[in-house]
Amino acid sequence: MNKPHFSIILLLLLCFGWSKIEPAKLAQETKTSKDSISIWIAESNKPETTEEQKLVLQLKAFNLAKNTNNDSLKALYFSKLSFNQNFITDSLLFRKVNKNAISANKRINDSLGAANAYWDLGAFLNKRIIKDSAFFYYGEALDIFETTEDKYSAGQLHLNMATIQMKIKDYIGSEANTIKAIEHFKSIKDDKKLSDCYNLLGIVLNDVEEYDKSLAYYNEALFYLKKTSSSNIDEARIINNIGVTYRNNKQYPQAIENFEKVLNTNNLYTEDLSLYAKAISNLATAKLYSKDTLNVDSLLIKAIKIKEKLDDTGSLASSYHSYAEYMAYARDTLMAISKAKLAEELSIAGNSNEQLLKTWQYLAILDKNNASDYFKKFIKLNDSLQIAERKQLNKFARISFETDEFIAENIELESEKETLSKQKQIWIGIATGFFLLGLSIYIIINQRAKNQKLRFDQQQQANNQEIFNLMLMQKQKVDEVKRLEQKRISEELHDGVLGKMLGARMILTGLNKRATDEAIQEKSKALGSLQEIENEIRSISHELSHSAYQKINNFTDSVETLLANNKIKRIKTIFHFNEDENWDSLDGDIKINVYRIIQETFQNAIKHSKCSYFEVTFYRSDDNFSVIMSDNGIGYNVNKGKKGIGIRNIASRMDKLNGNFHIDSTEGQGTTISLNIPITMENKKINNNNINYKNV
Repeated sequence: MNKPHFSIILLLLLCFGWSKIEPAKLAQETKTSKDSISIWIAESNKPETTEEQKLVLQLKAFNLAKNTNNDSLKALYFSKLSFNQNFITDSLLFRKVNKNAISANKRINDSLGAANAYWDLGAFLNKRIIKDSAFFYYGEALDIFETTEDKYSAGQLHLNMATIQMKIKDYIGSEANTIKAIEHFKSIKDDKKLSDCYNLLGIVLNDVEEYDKSLAYYNEALFYLKKTSSSNIDEARIINNIGVTYRNNKQYPQAIENFEKVLNTNNLYTEDLSLYAKAISNLATAKLYSKDTLNVDSLLIKAIKIKEKLDDTGSLASSYHSYAEYMAYARDTLMAISKAKLAEELSIAGNSNEQLLKTWQYLAILDKNNASDYFKKFIKLNDSLQIAERKQLNKFARISFETDEFIAENIELESEKETLSKQKQIWIGIATGFFLLGLSIYIIINQRAKNQKLRFDQQQQANNQEIFNLMLMQKQKVDEVKRLEQKRISEELHDGVLGKMLGARMILTGLNKRATDEAIQEKSKALGSLQEIENEIRSISHELSHSAYQKINNFTDSVETLLANNKIKRIKTIFHFNEDENWDSLDGDIKINVYRIIQETFQNAIKHSKCSYFEVTFYRSDDNFSVIMSDNGIGYNVNKGKKGIGIRNIASRMDKLNGNFHIDSTEGQGTTISLNIPITMENKKINNNNINYKNV
């Protein structure tokens, strides 16, 4: 990391009695006998220094800075320690150092010193892959540098933030920050940084599959790089990226040409072995995809051996995946599956989720016996990654100012810890009080709501029962009037009409004794007609009399009446039930709710099903009451569309009865709705097999 450097002449400033000393970032410190911190840093960097010794040196440097009374010197010491992150290896100690560096520079109004401390913290967090916090502190440093003439630092911070955004796939934000970085670097004509910026833009555009723009940016990166004194290795990295873009765009000859150019770079093997291995692997895959398998096997094996030597787990997983593709192309499926599983293991070990998704997707194609398992894993991981990416993007979008006190509360002095502890206890007490108060209010309100709902349900149940009882009473009165009327008609027919008809027949019998053929024939016809009328009236009389004195079942009668009131003559209604069953012994809640469900279902059949018959069947066992309603209408697909109000009403009523229901319907084959309701038998059944079939 490059930062602005300032010369320090500490002894001269002290002699002149200046009260403040400007802190600075130094790439190399002038070591003197009085500069203890620089001496300790140098001692820590010696190969023979153990980790325990390094920690002792770090604590000595921290205590020296902390116990310095001069604010300017304190800011200088803490800034130097914050910058030297290779020296301060203990994470908690670094957070203490950095917090003091920020606060000390703020005390002496050194905004650049504070900005550099924020930069240090961003780099510390970025190294530990805490991207959102690193992005935040880079932004804090950038806000200060944007107000200065330090274009280099502002541009570098924009580039750092763009790199983080690229890694979390915030490509729009990454592109915007990179363009701002380019503006700063162009103003100071820093060709190396401009090359880095255009290289990053090439990576971003390749990820979003805008390959032509990606190649254009890579060429810009090469243009600026050639204007510098950079090594051929830097150029080889960009050329490798160009080859990847060509390969992703399926332009395999161009990809192969660029990968071979990378491998022909002087001293690549000795100076950047990792890039050398990647170029070999990339060349092998480009040749494989172009169906040129010559030397592909040896190239992949060579790349794998180098990556194993480098312990580059993530890149090694990619090479094994490519090897699996090669084996599959060679039609060695078992070997392909074996290599793909190695890629899977390495992806998991290296936390390479993108490579793991790619490998599972490929294994699902190779290993058909376990394809469903791999697809399930793929979908689960892919969904979780998308959710994590959305959360990360949202977090970056809502980053705002945070106070330093919440970053490292455990770095205060002992006296400050006591004060903080007391304040913490007070706030915990207050917070606990408010929490308990809020909890009490919530419990009271919630309990009142539950009681109110319970009263409402009880009232609704009582109202339903009352409505059903009133309906039954009304039905009883109507049935009684009908019975009396039937009896009266039966008596009238039997005693009145039938007697008169009998008398008429006797007269005609007498007249029939006349000898003329014509009279005999006519009278015989009349007698036959009268006898037919007599038989018909007698039959009607007997039927009416039988119906009048037959036992009435109010629940089943209510259902019969409901079905009989059908105004659509084309629909035939059928009601099956066991006449010997005591249906009125059912609980009132069951009867009213079942009646309403039948009513609702029948109306839906009339309105929507285009059926020619509607059938209702009652079954009852010792502990269950079943109702089956079916029609021969057009049916519908129960798995499509929203549930209508009718279905929701049925579900609500069945919940009240602790029952369940099932809808079976197929387009063009009618609909059947089955209800199953638990009951407690009050009356034993007389005969299970005596089923009555009524056409209503």
